[in-house]
Amino acid sequence: MRHKSHNYWSRARIAGAAPLTIGLLAPAVLAIGLAAPAQAATPAIGECYNYPITVRDEVSSAAGAVSCTSAHTAETYWTGSLKPTFGPPSKATPGARLAATTACNTETLNAYVAMPGRTLPSRWLSFAIFPTDTQWSAGERWVRCDAVFKTGLKLTNLTSKAADFVVATGIDYSNFCTPSQPNGRNTESYPCTDPKKNWIMVAARDLGGPGTKFPGTSNVEKRTRAICSKIAKRYNGASKFPSWWAIWPTDRGWKEGRREAQCLVPLAQYNKEVAPVLPAG
Repeated sequence: MRHKSHNYWSRARIAGAAPLTIGLLAPAVLAIGLAAPAQAATPAIGECYNYPITVRDEVSSAAGAVSCTSAHTAETYWTGSLKPTFGPPSKATPGARLAATTACNTETLNAYVAMPGRTLPSRWLSFAIFPTDTQWSAGERWVRCDAVFKTGLKLTNLTSKAADFVVATGIDYSNFCTPSQPNGRNTESYPCTDPKKNWIMVAARDLGGPGTKFPGTSNVEKRTRAICSKIAKRYNGASKFPSWWAIWPTDRGWKEGRREAQCLVPLAQYNKEVAPVLPAG
């Protein structure tokens, strides 16, 4: 039986169970937009900003730079420039904005926040910020990508640099878990603190780059399930038939830049493989 949801970004299925239509914002680059007065200064790497998660589906942010030792939710880890032919970012297609920020990838983000070489998905996300129409008209041609840390339904308020926060809390604190078995309401990123309930994301694989056409629901489902079933075997918790969950993009999500295959397994199952309990004595 297939249950429908009002979120059209992605679909998910647990191994051995019926598919569900659910939404999960992948750790892919998200674009942002709010009206703002022109700012003459070009953003710099290492500057911090304070804005809510509600700006994630827009193009630009009105928030100005703040001290990284005061409360903030974002830190710039990459900056670039736009050609005059790009035009006002508010009128650009999602594909054009994604193409302009291809340097804002997971590898670059992880290296900036003191997690070089990390392959496990995390709660660190990338937000792409473009000039507002006013700034564009004033001649500003910059684009920047900010590192943000998600807890539940909100961005986490930090009072230190991102890399310092990771060093202080430990890399495992950045792991991405759902509060319980994934479904239409349990897809947000939470700390992995409850092995009895949490499911951890163990893989996120891009299925297509900017400008690529949606391959069709059956194709993305088939590709995602193939990826997740194979990866889940690494985290089977010594079980012959491990549980796993697959999330794949819909047509709408694909057009908006959400093109990842995402795989989750129970946290208890994961822990048995990565942190086995040693026998006493």
